[in-house]
Order: sequence, then C-alpha cells, then structure tokens
Amino acid sequence: MLCGRKPARIRSEVDHLSGDLVVWQDRLMPDEAPNLANLRNKLRIFVSWRRANLRGDEKGEAQVFLDRLFQALGHEGIYEAGATLEYRLANDNGGTSFADLMWKPRALIEMKKAGTDLSRHYRQAFDYWVHAVPERPRYVVLCNFDQFWIYDFENQLDEPVERFRLDELEHRSEAIGFLFPSAVTPVFNNDLVAVTREAAADVAKVFVSLRDRGVAAPVAQRFALQCVMAMFAEDIALLPGHYFTRAVADAKNGQDAYDLIGGLFREMNTPGFTAGGRYTGTPYFNGGLFAEVVPQELTVTEIELLRAASSTIWSDVRPEIFGTLFEGSMDAGERHASGAHFTSQADIVRIIGPTIVQPWRQRIDAASSIQDLSAILEAMSQFRVLDPSCGSGNFLYVAYRELRRLERDAIEKIRERRRSQAIAGQESFGYVSPEQFFGIDVNPFAVEVAKVTMLLGKKLADDEMLEVGATLPLNNLDKNIVAGDALFDRWPPADVIVGNPPYLGRRKMVRELGAGYVARLDATFGPKGVADFVTYWFPKAHDALPIGGRAGFVATKSIKQVDGRRASLDYIVENGGVIFDAVAAMKWSGDAQVTVAIVSWQKGGTPPAKKTLWVDVNEPALILDEITAALSPEINLKKVQKLATNRKGVYQGQTLGVTSAFKIDSFKARKFLRESPVADPSVFPLLGGDAMLHAKVGTEWIIDISTRNADDAWREHPEALKHLESAALPERVKRAREESEANELALAVNPKAKLNKHHSEFLTHWWNLWRRRGNYVEAMNGVDRYIALSRVSSESREPIFSFIDGAFHIEDSMVSFPYSDDYSFGILQSQPHITWFRERCSTLETRLRYTLTTVFNSFPWPQNPSPSAVTAVTEAAVAINEYRGRAFVLGSTLADQYDVLRRPGQSQLRDLHAALDAAVLQAYGFDADEDLLTQIFELNLLVATKEAEGDEVTAPGPHPTTVKPSTWRWPAPSL
Repeated sequence: MLCGRKPARIRSEVDHLSGDLVVWQDRLMPDEAPNLANLRNKLRIFVSWRRANLRGDEKGEAQVFLDRLFQALGHEGIYEAGATLEYRLANDNGGTSFADLMWKPRALIEMKKAGTDLSRHYRQAFDYWVHAVPERPRYVVLCNFDQFWIYDFENQLDEPVERFRLDELEHRSEAIGFLFPSAVTPVFNNDLVAVTREAAADVAKVFVSLRDRGVAAPVAQRFALQCVMAMFAEDIALLPGHYFTRAVADAKNGQDAYDLIGGLFREMNTPGFTAGGRYTGTPYFNGGLFAEVVPQELTVTEIELLRAASSTIWSDVRPEIFGTLFEGSMDAGERHASGAHFTSQADIVRIIGPTIVQPWRQRIDAASSIQDLSAILEAMSQFRVLDPSCGSGNFLYVAYRELRRLERDAIEKIRERRRSQAIAGQESFGYVSPEQFFGIDVNPFAVEVAKVTMLLGKKLADDEMLEVGATLPLNNLDKNIVAGDALFDRWPPADVIVGNPPYLGRRKMVRELGAGYVARLDATFGPKGVADFVTYWFPKAHDALPIGGRAGFVATKSIKQVDGRRASLDYIVENGGVIFDAVAAMKWSGDAQVTVAIVSWQKGGTPPAKKTLWVDVNEPALILDEITAALSPEINLKKVQKLATNRKGVYQGQTLGVTSAFKIDSFKARKFLRESPVADPSVFPLLGGDAMLHAKVGTEWIIDISTRNADDAWREHPEALKHLESAALPERVKRAREESEANELALAVNPKAKLNKHHSEFLTHWWNLWRRRGNYVEAMNGVDRYIALSRVSSESREPIFSFIDGAFHIEDSMVSFPYSDDYSFGILQSQPHITWFRERCSTLETRLRYTLTTVFNSFPWPQNPSPSAVTAVTEAAVAINEYRGRAFVLGSTLADQYDVLRRPGQSQLRDLHAALDAAVLQAYGFDADEDLLTQIFELNLLVATKEAEGDEVTAPGPHPTTVKPSTWRWPAPSL
C-alpha cells in the first residue's frame, strides 16, 4: 500500500515511481517481466500518437483513441479483445443510454472531451455501472484523453481508487492491469478504505486503553472524537500548523499531554482566532463537539498510539465509513477493524438515488432558464432529510454529499447560461447546509459520531465543489442529530426520510427489549403478529411524510412476507403510498450474513409512472407499472412472456386419426416388421398417458410410415399398407366425402363460405398418421430414453414425469421432453415447475391439462446454477428415479406409488421429493419463505428482458455433472 502515512508525502516523484515499479514487477509472472519494457515502449508511442493526432473530441475521436490504447496494451483491437463500443444500457428514466466501451466483467470506460472536469461525471459512470448487469464490470474508467480516473464502486464511491495523467501512462500501467490481454491484479495508490480501516483501528486502541484504565466511556469517547476532528482538521487545512500532531510529538508524559492536547481543544472552542501563543491563529470550531473539554493525562503508550494515528493522512479517511468502523472497533481495537463490515456507499445510494437524487436531477435537467434554476436552488435550501435510525450518520452523509453535487450542477448551469447570454457573472453562495439534515438514534455515542461525520462532510464537499466560503465555525448540529427512541419521540418534519432501521425478530424482542417495552409498542402501534422490529418504522415514516414526500428504508426480507408485510408495506400501499423503486432481496454490505430488501416509496402526489424492481441486483431491473407490497410485479399472469429458448423443449404425442387401424397388437407388429423388405421400420411400441401411469408393461404398437409418396410406401412396407388399405382407407374416403357434401351445402347457402379441405387433402396420403408430429419424432430419434408426462393429470395427484424407453412413440394423450439427463428430470418434477403448471394449464373437466403454449413455453430454467447446485438436483433426481424403478419391478405402478402421497404418514418417496424441491429452490436461488409463483413470474420477466436485449440466458436442458446417471426408464416391449 502506497498511501495513508504522512512520511510518504515527502518522497520524491522519482522514489514514488521506482517504488511503484518494484511492486508492479513483483506481481508479474517471471516470463512476463521481460515484456514490461516492451509494454512501456508501446504506451510511450501511444501517448505521442495521441498528442500528434487527436484534439480530444469525444464524439469523433473516442473510439479510435480506445482502439489504439487496446493495441498498445497488447490486443489486436477492441473487438478482438471482446469489448463492445456504444454498449446499450437501461437508465433510471426508463430510457436507453450508451456506454462508450464495455468489456464484461472487467471494465466500463466512459470518454469525455479533452479538458472536461471528470469529477462532474462520476454520477453518470456510477449509474452506468449499476445498470451494467449481468456480469457487472469490476472497474469503471473515466477518461478525457489526458487523464484517467479509475473507480472501484464496490468499495469506494466518492473518490477514484486511482488518478493519473496520460503522460504518466507508461509508468502507471500497473493501475490498468485489468485491461491487459491476460488480466493482472491492478495496483492502486488511492485505496481509501484501507486507510480508513487503519485509522479506525489506531483511534479505537486509544479509546480502549483509556476505558480499560478507568476513564468513563462517554468521556473517553468524546476525547477520542475530539482527537479525530483535530487530526482531520489539520489535514484538510482547517487547523493551522499541524498543531495536534506537534502537540502529540512534544508530549513526553501525561502532564504534557494534559496541557498540550487539552489546551488545543480549549482554543478550538474559543470564539474568534487565538491571538498568540503556541496555538496562535487557531479558529473557533463550534459549540458542539468541543463544548465540553476534559483533558487527559495520557500514558506513554497512549501518547505513542496517538502519534501513530496522527501520521495518517486524515484527508484520505472516509468519514462515511470511519464512524462505523470506529464504533465497531471500540471493544476489540485493531483486530475488529481489520475485518469489520461497513455499509458501502453504493448500497446506500440504492436509497438516496431514487428518493433524493433522481427527482432533483430531473428538475435540474428540465429547467429552461436561470430563473428556473434559481428557484430550484432556493427549494434545495429548504429541503429537509431525516434518518430516524441514523447510527454513525452514513445515510445522512451520503445524502448531503449527493445534494451538494446537485447544487453544484445547478450553479454551473446558471454560470453557463450567464456566459452564453453575456450577463455579468456573479458568485453564487452555498444553498445546502448540514443543518437541513436530521437524525435520531438510541445510542448517544453513535449520535456524536454522526455529528462529526456530517461536519467533516461539509469541508470535504466545500473542497470538492471548489467553494471558497468559510467552513468555520462548523455548524452546531446538537439540535439536528439527537439521542432518543425514534419510535416514541416526535420526529422533526422532513421532505425525505431514509435509513436502515434496526432488525430484531419478534420472538427475540421480549428478551432483547423487555416485556414492558414490547407491551408499550403494542399499545402504541397495535400488535403486529410475528413481524420484525423493523416494521414499526414503516408506518411511522409514512405518516410523518408530507404529501409528495418520499422515503426509503433497508429492512429484512420479512417486510414482504405475511405478518411483516401487513405491518409495513401493506399499510403504506393502503394509505396512499406508491412503491416506485425496490430491491426484492440482496446481501447487505453492512453485514455479510444479512439478506435485505430495499424499498423506496412516495406518499401521494405524482409518483413515477414507471417503477423499478430489482429482483436480482446482478441482473437487469424490471420496469413495471406497479410494484406490489410483496415487492414483486403485479401477479397478473396475462403478462407472462414467451421465452425463445423454450421453443424446442416440449412436444405433443402423435394423433392416430383412425385409431383402430394404426394401433395394432404385438402379433401384427411382428408380422409387419418381419415381412418388410427394408430396414426402416414402420412399427413402434406405443405408450399412452393412462398406460404409463397404471400399467406395468407395454402391449400396444403403432404403424408410423414417414414417407408421403405412395410408390415408396408400397415398396418399403407392403404388408402394413395392405392392412391400412382395408382398415384405414375406407374411413378416410368416407370422411372426405362427408366433407365435400358439407362444403356443397355451405356454398348453396353462401357462395363466399369458407370451405374445409382437411380430409380431402389428407386422402392423398391416407397411410400416414393424422398428426404425425414429425418434429417430435425427429427430436426423440436415437435417444435411449426421454421424459414423458400424461397430458392430463388428476387434480388431486401431483403430475408424474417419467423417463420412458427411447423406442416408444407416444400418443397425443402425452407430452414429451427431449432430455435424457437427471438434472432436467429433476427440474421438471420439482415444485417450481409443478406450481407453474397448475397456474398456467388448461383444464379438462376438473383435471389439469399440460398445454404446450402456456406452460413450458414460458417456464424459466434456473439461470447459471452453480456446479454444486446442479449436482444436488441431479443426485436428488437420481434417487427418485431409482426408487421408482425398484418399486415398479416389485409390481407398483407409478399411480400406485404416488397415490400413497395423497394420504398422511411417513413416506420415503415424500422425503425424496422434499429433498429434490429443496435442491431445485437452491439452484434457482429462490427463497423458500416467499411466494413461489411470484418468484417464477419475476424470473420469467427477467429472462424475457434479457432475450429481448440480446443477452445470454440459460436454456432448458442438461448441465454438466459428474453424478452417475440413473438407469430406470419405463420399459419398451420387445417382439
């Protein structure tokens, strides 16, 4: 790591570059190291070429710039590398955007014209990255022909992990190792997450030491936060002369520390500027954090710890995650800080984006005059944000920084219009203040951390926006962010309410909160069944919103299920709320073990016409007219989409026509086959749905002659044709005659009547089956076995899928699936497919009929299941099939075996099916506690969306596995 400690600041540029080279060479394979000189030479030539040939025009030169860059890195070109130019992406407005270059899953590159301030385009880059699913690229690069900014949004949002100039490219190739033909782990010099972890651990150790030797925890906490503020302040030029670092350096013992550090803190709380002495020029910070100064006689060890902490470059520490890491580290020090989870800004923006950024962005983009923009800025200055469970202030910090960026964009648009209209420029003053942000938390220390987080955020935002106004004294947020019980305290008015309220299962609430508190909750809010503690925040937030106000919360997935939904989202929807953006389920970065749902809604007013639902954050979002309280599309199965990948996955059996003629016994079948002059058979074993379920042996055969030419048919199958001539032809002639008579009668009544010609046309090839289903015969040709299903199933018995011998032809009372593998059998026989079948089938009286045009053609297969999931499904399917085979041999038909499941009692077959269902749910990534039909419907829409956009999807059929296949199939009779 080449950042984070102040001594690194004084290294010369030569040392800096040579140090990087050592690190980079260490990461190269031995045979790659000699190529480093060649790479640098190519990059040097590329830089010279750009200087000589390009002006830096985004529209006309971006693509050739990128293609030449790829060639310099060792590719033949962009397309040869597998990247795509002008890659289509959805956007938050329901339209389409175009990324300059997409190379999944490595990188997204967005070009801007030369001279562009790249900091103004990070939001665009982030939005592109969010929508670049599946296979979201790890890194995003902003480039203006002369600068490269590299983002790793999974870990660091505000700041790039690397910046360098084009002229530095040959020496900084380590930063773009992910673009090499064989990707190499990049080396970045601006990993601020690592710096922040280190800083949190250092300060936490100071706090732990103070507390362990008897200093009261609140006093030790405040002292530690005052040290943090002082270290930040001197590194962001609020506190002159590095006074804190010098005070710690000069402290030789506890008395020195008491006087020097305590004296500095008092001066920081004194109005005006210190007139003289050691801390001359120290400005007044505010009457909040430093209102109470309690100096400490530090031990030598504690002084050393502060010296180590002060050597950090605190301007690189991220306030939005420092508080969480510090608060979580206080009991475990460095050990905890190194592994503690924090909520990434990218996850927080999933709420801040739709509730705050998008509506303001739309207003700014729609503004047509300076007057409109000025009105927007004035409205921003009155805009209020509340987090009623603010913790260390992460949500408030991100909301503040985003609103400051929007403020800057509006101001820049005003300046541009003034220049274009030749109006004398005038400086705009700041509109958005930390005093517009409010928080409540039950933890008093978290409240103090949140205040510091917001105060530091103001200075960092001022610097980012190049604001020259006074940062000091810092805003006093004592009345904005307060300690209290948000469920019972009054909330300050706010236009937007956001946050991550606490989770606690109902059954744990009495133990954790006490019976009295739970009784008070029930008395105030009404009993909520087994709903999670988090659900109490939803109705209170909704009631607190003004008309048109928005809210967004993170919660456990229980809010969309039964009691949890009734207590939270049902209340919102039933009281004028509209959910317009949601994530149905995702792993939460703040805790790797928690799966959350994210919900943003609006109270009344005019919510967005199109709603955005992320069923899976690694797949494209669904754009819907409505998101239900179950965080799903409206369950209207008329909106189900046909899936192109399912077109050849199911076939109906053969329709004989004159059944008595084409269905024969084994004696005739043997005779026809024996006397046929050609090897091509005309007779096949036949299986119907009723026989598959209730019989133990096949006894029927079918004549199936494929040729439509009479000459060939008589030559190849004379005995079969003689039989059909006497048994089928008379019936075919009769039906053709009846059809002709009916046509004559119809013409007599109406000369324009539509005539039927089916039977007369079929008479020209009367030896063929009425509906031969040639596509079915072709699909099953040559297989050892395939999967079949009786097309009509009892409403009281689960549909029974079975392997049947590949020699069989099936009647139209059955459907077949061209798969011989156990994985496919397992998917078809599992509850997801059966649930879809029951909802999408037609009926015959009360029985269920498997319809090809509504069931299988829209049923989504598991998308990209893991090898272990495929193995689990396959093993479960093998177990069922072999169990059936053993029972069949012992005399139990398939119907007999499954009739047992209609009755209560222990059943091995029931247990085997339970294991299969669990394995299939895992393969799908479905949640067993959520509505299964909804999840399948969501996946259907997701797969259909990907097909429409040309993205790859997983089609029905087998997956590779090492599991030994099952062997049983319904046996074909032999002659």
